[in-house]
Amino acid sequence: MKLRLAQPHWPEVLTDWCVIRALAAAGWPEPLGSSGGAQAAFVSEVSSYLRLRAIDLREAEAETRIIAAIEGVYRRTGGAAYLAAKDTLEATRGGYSIAFVRAADRTASLAVELRHCEHRLDEFRRPVMAEARRAARIAAENYWNAVAACRVPEGFFANVPARGAIAHMRARFDLWWMLFLRSLRSILRETNPSYCRLLQALPTLRKESTRPGQKFVLGALVRDWREANAERFGLLKDIHFPVLEQRSFVKFDTVNAWFDHHAPGYKRDEGVREAAVRALYDGLGRVLSEPHEVRWDN
Repeated sequence: MKLRLAQPHWPEVLTDWCVIRALAAAGWPEPLGSSGGAQAAFVSEVSSYLRLRAIDLREAEAETRIIAAIEGVYRRTGGAAYLAAKDTLEATRGGYSIAFVRAADRTASLAVELRHCEHRLDEFRRPVMAEARRAARIAAENYWNAVAACRVPEGFFANVPARGAIAHMRARFDLWWMLFLRSLRSILRETNPSYCRLLQALPTLRKESTRPGQKFVLGALVRDWREANAERFGLLKDIHFPVLEQRSFVKFDTVNAWFDHHAPGYKRDEGVREAAVRALYDGLGRVLSEPHEVRWDN
């Protein structure tokens, strides 16, 4: 693999690649002409939404389910006493934070009380910690397996901004949108964008593997990292990372070549991006409000 000076931003690369593939399969609506800039702006807008919904929000949802599963075990085994200990900890933590900010005289005593409350809660958790971790793993596996079965479910694009290009492309070219969406679903059925998290971590892991005194080779460090982050990122199976990295750099080159062909300088020049977005919204007969970008409502 040839050396590259800059580390790609893998979440963007992988979602760009998926949208570009879907657009190639669906084609571009003829009424919008053949503007390469408009197509580049559309790919970026869909890609940005895809990163939010298919990566960021799903990781947040996975964490919520993991925490709920762990807490469920603690509450079931600890009962009312556990809930009381937890409420006491939260109240003490709140009081300590206020006292700390105000530099109150009670700060030191509250710090001692806070440590006592934490120790008390640990007494409930420690005996069933292994059971709680198993419950967390099961919850994560159930969630990510459901995601893998359908990465773009019905309603996936329901909450896009009403004034954004996605909403207007979907409304104006409904038959084309169905074809594009079917293509995107097909591509994402075979592509896990969460691999971007491992790709982002690889440079650090590679550097760690060459540190003097390091006992583990890169492969072992990657396995440990994946297992430690498997539940949050949905990376539940072993990954042959050299092949993943090699194929991902091919996608990186493909994405760059596509943007350079359709809108030269798009990824590097703010002026080119603004002109491309303007071309897309002008083609849709829409006025783009300042700033010239879509901000998602989380």
